[in-house]
Amino acid sequence: MKKLNKMIWIYLLIFICLIIANGLKAQTIEGKLIGIDDGDTFTLLDDAHRQYKIRLNGIDCPEKAQDYGKVAKNFTYNFCTGKRVKVQVIGTDKYDRYLGDVTVNGSSLNQALVRNGLAWHYKKYSSDPVLAQLEVNARNEKLNIWSMANAMAPWDWRHRGELQEIGTLSYGNVFICNSSGSKTYHKKMCNGLSRCGKGISQVSESKALSMGKKACGYCY
Repeated sequence: MKKLNKMIWIYLLIFICLIIANGLKAQTIEGKLIGIDDGDTFTLLDDAHRQYKIRLNGIDCPEKAQDYGKVAKNFTYNFCTGKRVKVQVIGTDKYDRYLGDVTVNGSSLNQALVRNGLAWHYKKYSSDPVLAQLEVNARNEKLNIWSMANAMAPWDWRHRGELQEIGTLSYGNVFICNSSGSKTYHKKMCNGLSRCGKGISQVSESKALSMGKKACGYCY
């Protein structure tokens, strides 16, 4: 009997969690922008004067200290300020921000940022085909972040120190030591990089060649 009661409580808790999760996914928040952190994060005030920290779903804008970070922030500010902002909530992230698809007057802010080359499609968390195609278009047109030869994804930028140590930056296919005396480029985790004391960067092979570097004799 005790085992049966325990199972009933477990199923009841699962049922309650599902109800809460479905309610959250269906939640729509409307209000006005009252604060902005960067291009993909802002604070919304609803009609009941409740504040919500909103994180745009499926995209990642450059950080404020990155190239085009301030441009993306200003874009979001101008898109939303003085207008009715609608957020279709899909969940929360680990910082308890509300993840959502944001529209203003029927236009998607998430899509607009990617369309204008001011955000990456965050493929790790999103398989949205519309965002994927918008990024391809922006890349082809070399809009804003895509006008740079080696635009660093914000998820790499946030961890750039540790990534330089292990050589896993996401915008190239060969690895170089940042020392001014380095003359070669390498495949990932070549022993030749173990002696590098200035940090490791990842670049395209053509970029390495243009810097006067040659292929490492050990890993090539």
